Amino acid sequence: MRWTNMVIAAALVAALPLAPLFAASEDAAAPRSTAKLSARDAGARYGEAAGAILVCDGLRITDRVAELRALYQGDELTDFDAQAGKILQAWRDTLNCEHADGPADCRVSRQWSCRQALQEIGPSGTALQGLIEPKN
Repeated sequence: MRWTNMVIAAALVAALPLAPLFAASEDAAAPRSTAKLSARDAGARYGEAAGAILVCDGLRITDRVAELRALYQGDELTDFDAQAGKILQAWRDTLNCEHADGPADCRVSRQWSCRQALQEIGPSGTALQGLIEPKN
């Protein structure tokens, strides 16, 4: 069985530059402030948040998502929106099972993607905390 969606999702995650999202400080494990993110990196996280709430049951976005987009203007906002659109489209492909070989492949891909998003941008996110959270 091919795991095409999982490979695509893994490639997307691997393509996102996670190392630059961390500040060099006393607490190296703390995610960097959103104000210091490049427009491309911030757009990727914005797209990830939008995609996660589209695909994953039981998640919602927080106010930090709108605040993140408000940090950019002009050409930076164009870069932000372009990257967000690319990432959101990948999530839509996962939702629509574009590359799945069957229902099981589709379900596993969605579960894996949702778990990754929660780990990266959830309340204790490793890349950028607090963009999504579980619904109460």
